[in-house]
Amino acid sequence: MSVSWGSKDPNEVRNVAYSWLGRLNGAEIASATLTVQDGTVTLSNVANTTTGISATVSGGQDCETATIVSRIVTDESEPQTLEQAFTIEVRDNASALGPSTSTKRQIVEMAYEECSLSGYEFNVTPEELFSGLRSLDALMAEWAGSSKDLGYNFPATFGGGGLEDVSGIPDVAINGVAISLAMSLAPKMGKQMSAETRARLSRAMSVIGAVCARQASMGWARSTVAGAGNRRWGWGPSYGSPFMTTRRPCR
Repeated sequence: MSVSWGSKDPNEVRNVAYSWLGRLNGAEIASATLTVQDGTVTLSNVANTTTGISATVSGGQDCETATIVSRIVTDESEPQTLEQAFTIEVRDNASALGPSTSTKRQIVEMAYEECSLSGYEFNVTPEELFSGLRSLDALMAEWAGSSKDLGYNFPATFGGGGLEDVSGIPDVAINGVAISLAMSLAPKMGKQMSAETRARLSRAMSVIGAVCARQASMGWARSTVAGAGNRRWGWGPSYGSPFMTTRRPCR
């Protein structure tokens, strides 16, 4: 299964990283490669540590989905070669809400930390992390349906994503999302969040409201007059039309 690195504007330079810890089983990375398998994005600053890889992604054409493949060789006496594919969508205005660099795991862990800071001692198990991920999916779907669309990287099917997937949420909104998720998780633990946490959530939601108000426009309405600076040349049904035409969406 591929891991999503979210979406980027063609002109955006994105730093990406991936931790192999969950698949190394105590081993370390002896060597690693990162290559573009499909798409026109460019990789630079490719590097690896003993447990992870990183790179800078730039370029790409609007509406393409690039595929990048990481291959590593472990340092075991009988080395293993492991492979992981990543996808990154290239979309105009993808960065209109600001940079997004967090993974879903980071948000879920922040939410559990919020519960812990409120006096709840909690050792998060893998099952609880994935439960938190499903709660994050549900919370973001609810927000998207109520005019708080933060560009979340939804999985193809509910609960089908991975913790290492890029969240797609602007960094400026991460705190508000994490606290909101903590508020959702706390009752399941029989815990109530403090008044201080609720006050922080109120401030964070004000930021999220401002972020959502800056969302990119959806394009020109059919009745928008083109004006003298947008003359049309050529042929076809739109030739000579006095109105702007909306860009075709990516398919």
